Amino acid sequence: MTSITKLKTAQSVRNFEPSVALSLVQAFHRQLELTPLLELLFGQAQAIVQAVGMHYRNPAAGIDLFFADKGRHTASYNLTYSDENLGELTCHFHQRVTEESLETAEDLIALVMSPIRNALLYRQALNTQVEPESIGADASLTPGNDDSLVLVQLDGYEQIRNRDGSEWAQTLLQSVQTQINGGLRDADAVFQIDDETLAVVLPQTSSERARDVAAKLRILIASLHLKDGSVSQQLTACMGIAGTRDAVRAESVLEAAREALESARREGPNSVVSQ
Repeated sequence: MTSITKLKTAQSVRNFEPSVALSLVQAFHRQLELTPLLELLFGQAQAIVQAVGMHYRNPAAGIDLFFADKGRHTASYNLTYSDENLGELTCHFHQRVTEESLETAEDLIALVMSPIRNALLYRQALNTQVEPESIGADASLTPGNDDSLVLVQLDGYEQIRNRDGSEWAQTLLQSVQTQINGGLRDADAVFQIDDETLAVVLPQTSSERARDVAAKLRILIASLHLKDGSVSQQLTACMGIAGTRDAVRAESVLEAAREALESARREGPNSVVSQ
């Protein structure tokens, strides 16, 4: 069994050009739900390394998914990201796999581990079908609870991406995610939900209190600077906040947060809007 313990970056994978690796990462990050994400991964594994089946198991989360056929030959991987266990992934093949194909499969799986972690967090945060005791009472964004969701988009991110490239822009967004993860105790989870948006889950936090948390987020983000020559610029971000107290369904919390974020962007840089 092969163990992947550290997510590689688009710069360090061996069998993909950086531009191809980045495109794959972005495509994986667009899939918030686990099953479509794994279906996309399996499609890539079919095309690139001729996998005929794929099995994902995560007993702790009660997940056991199998795609397509069982082959005579397998390669299994224990997935971990920042010392967090993400489950086990097994690729099936009809024929014995070459060392080069195995290395390519490892690179492909390395690129999808962060999106898998995001999908697991998203599933945990918005799942209304699981009893709270099984995932921790503080981990679910459930309608009727007094929890909040904050969506964050960096000001000028599109210009940064156009000027410096998508690869650098993605690295910047990951740096902001790391900064929030390390500096915000209120958050239950911080994860990327698309090419330019971070989501911050705040359990037992009303929309009113979430605005105070947004002020902390401003400080954390502003502590990061972009330097262009001798000019240093503080980062700022717009934020949209939605609470669960009056929500009818879990998905409506995300929809409301997106609407609030769009309103904040219309107001101008560094704006915060609550729904």
